[in-house]
Amino acid sequence: MASLQQQAEANASALPSAWMPSQVRGGRDQTRPSYKIRKVKDLPANRHDIFTRLHNTWLGRVYRNYLKQYAVVCWLVQWMWRNGYHLYVNFFDAHLFNRKVKRWRPLTKLREYTKKWEIPTYKLTDAASIETPVPRVFPACDQSYLVSPHDRYEFPEIFVAAINNAVIYGGTNMVLADGEVICHDLYDFKRDYTSEEVHSRTLIDPKSRRIRWLLNDEAPEPIPVVATFVDACALNYAHWMTEVLPRVVLFCAEERFKGVPIVVNDGLHKNIMESLFLVMGTEREIITLPIGRALAVSELYVTSVAGYVPFERRTNKLSGHSHGMFSPLAFEILRNHLTALGQKTEEEAWPAKIFLRRNSGIRKISNAAELEKLLIARGYVIVEPEKLTFSQQVQLFSNAKTIISSSGAALANIVFASQDAKIFILIGKYLDISYWYWQNMACVSGKTVSYVFGKINTSQSIGIHADFMVDLNDLVSSIDGEER
Repeated sequence: MASLQQQAEANASALPSAWMPSQVRGGRDQTRPSYKIRKVKDLPANRHDIFTRLHNTWLGRVYRNYLKQYAVVCWLVQWMWRNGYHLYVNFFDAHLFNRKVKRWRPLTKLREYTKKWEIPTYKLTDAASIETPVPRVFPACDQSYLVSPHDRYEFPEIFVAAINNAVIYGGTNMVLADGEVICHDLYDFKRDYTSEEVHSRTLIDPKSRRIRWLLNDEAPEPIPVVATFVDACALNYAHWMTEVLPRVVLFCAEERFKGVPIVVNDGLHKNIMESLFLVMGTEREIITLPIGRALAVSELYVTSVAGYVPFERRTNKLSGHSHGMFSPLAFEILRNHLTALGQKTEEEAWPAKIFLRRNSGIRKISNAAELEKLLIARGYVIVEPEKLTFSQQVQLFSNAKTIISSSGAALANIVFASQDAKIFILIGKYLDISYWYWQNMACVSGKTVSYVFGKINTSQSIGIHADFMVDLNDLVSSIDGEER
């Protein structure tokens, strides 16, 4: 008897059309209210950081278009960048040129800073304890790949600190004040490698907890009062949804902060901006800050961490790396606020069983056509989330009963899924992947996920980002196991 894989391959052709809400198919024009947005002028091209300048050269384009796909070349370039530029700044630039702007500064966590300088703070949520049960894995023999750094964890209370005479830069959530650089409280100096370091905006010495600040805006724009929500990873939808937007909704919900302008990254996607509009309303001013530009703020409001996953591991020699930690109270407030808004809009026949098609150039499912035909036969609809508005994605996920998707940023919308939703994540089987990321994200709102491991395409040289093939028998087993 032929396997499901063989039957599907025999019938596979082009990918079927993706489902769309009726108002999109009909071309419904959605008018939006006007918002107060002020864009800070960008730096001239010749004053961008060295990473951006190199990125835009012909050599940078050759690397991105032709060489980055090879794991050996990618590893070599990253090693040279991390070590070579680090050596240049620490020894040649700092000592020979004696640039004070690049001196070592203390790297201080926000809670430590507020206690040290007796900074006033305002509590937004209590601390919370989160259980992280082991998710189901298919095939079951691969369960050992999911080694969690914890069975449960404590998420700290969320608060707002009011810092006087501080400087903030576009492209980082770190704050400069009193000769120190302030970071959030979940940052693990020894284990976490930051986006700021990758993009040459900082150099960090994790052993001594100090930092060289490599950005230098010679004329920061002065501003009397503002709340900062700029972040190195805000351009990524998943990081925005789980790390930045929950902080925004908590801050904007506080009456005492009514009218305080907020600062976010410049260049955010329209769906990210839509999410921002929905949680902050029309009266508050938004300031967009380009990378490398600075604001000198007389009174700066900083909201503490509401969710965090390390950008990258600093080393694989240590165990216990975080796979992501999130505040259940922040997620609950965000979900309740946005789903309540959706209930006021025009009703739509949202599908109960959905499969998220991933259109990215990496981590693709090799047998996607066969897989989609199998799922359609079982009553699923195929969805391309990036073609929906943010509001439509909220409604899609809040109404879905079963969600199947490969690992990707759009899957962060499980924040809006109901507690009884069944979530299946298709992912390549590879060492050192933070498999618990999605499970930890689901656990904070009472959900769990099931993983279906696929076979990595070993002919590709991009490691964890390689395409993979899903065994359709494993997928059917996982679905049937949850539905029984």
